[in-house]
Amino acid sequence: MISVAMATYNGEKYIEEQLDSILNQSKPVDEIIIFDDNSTDGTLEIIRRYADSRIKVHVNDKNVGYIENFYRAITHCKGDYIFLADQDDIWGNDKVKVYLEVMDKNSAKLVSANFSLIDANSRELPLSEFTRNRFLKKVDNMGEKYLTLDFNYLIGGNVLQGATFCINKEVQKIYKEVHDSDVYHDHQLILIASKLGKVIFINEELLKYRIHNNNTIGIAKKGSGKLSELLRVPKKKPAMVKFLDKIDKVSSIQYYSYYKFLLYLRIPSIRNFIRKII
Repeated sequence: MISVAMATYNGEKYIEEQLDSILNQSKPVDEIIIFDDNSTDGTLEIIRRYADSRIKVHVNDKNVGYIENFYRAITHCKGDYIFLADQDDIWGNDKVKVYLEVMDKNSAKLVSANFSLIDANSRELPLSEFTRNRFLKKVDNMGEKYLTLDFNYLIGGNVLQGATFCINKEVQKIYKEVHDSDVYHDHQLILIASKLGKVIFINEELLKYRIHNNNTIGIAKKGSGKLSELLRVPKKKPAMVKFLDKIDKVSSIQYYSYYKFLLYLRIPSIRNFIRKII
């Protein structure tokens, strides 16, 4: 069974194009679980116009934010394979087919893929205008079609877009147990998957990722980083350390203390001090 987990909020401009791309896949999906976070526009009206029993809509009693909203959508899925979907992207016609072939052939726990960028009017955008993280920059210069990422690489930060993920039921099960609302849902999923088995990246553009002013999360334009965020010093234990405390109870993490130390290094004051003494 193939599930799609989608979190929506005020997505009336793009939701129809995205749903059409999912419903018209060359390998059909079995259910689309949508959790709406109290949209105030016409999002729900558009979704309910679809006479397709595969679409199941849930509306939150109150606005819970995208991390919790995605958690609800993901954990309500019944499929053996669970695709994450943003409300404003466009899937390539063979996305599901290609992903499942790679997952089954490699017994992967999570599969992700490359993507092209489009603007609010579905026009393609040049990647050069946007920040590419360390992994995607590396991929841009490589000819390899498939790459495997491990826990050691991913612990420092999620380098893949959650909207490109497909996980299996085993990852979903652990996610239900260790979910932390202070840690991005996609980083939680990819760390869980990398502890359970293989995480594979397909270096092929299998969806169009939309960039617009109302993105809840996404890719930043170059030079858009906020200095206040870069300099912010947490006053309590980093959220990722707390998440590792949870996941360690379910799946033992080798070199656990070392990883926690590295995460504390993400606190600017500690990181700057360490730089002075080494």
